[in-house]
Amino acid sequence: MSEQRKSYEDRLGDGLESVLSNGADGLESIAGGLNEISVSGPKGEKWDEVLLAAELKRLGAEPDDR
Repeated sequence: MSEQRKSYEDRLGDGLESVLSNGADGLESIAGGLNEISVSGPKGEKWDEVLLAAELKRLGAEPDDR
């Protein structure tokens, strides 16, 4: 599957796997790592700690809670 055809969640998951495996260990370093590898936020924006925390909470919510 090409990068453009992957879903947002797949791109984010792959990005998280990459930055975490490279030693990112907090919201700031994870957000920075995602920005460095050009994995953008849900609306195409750059990541920061607040956006990352909110998005992880949203994605981790039960389907009925979204």
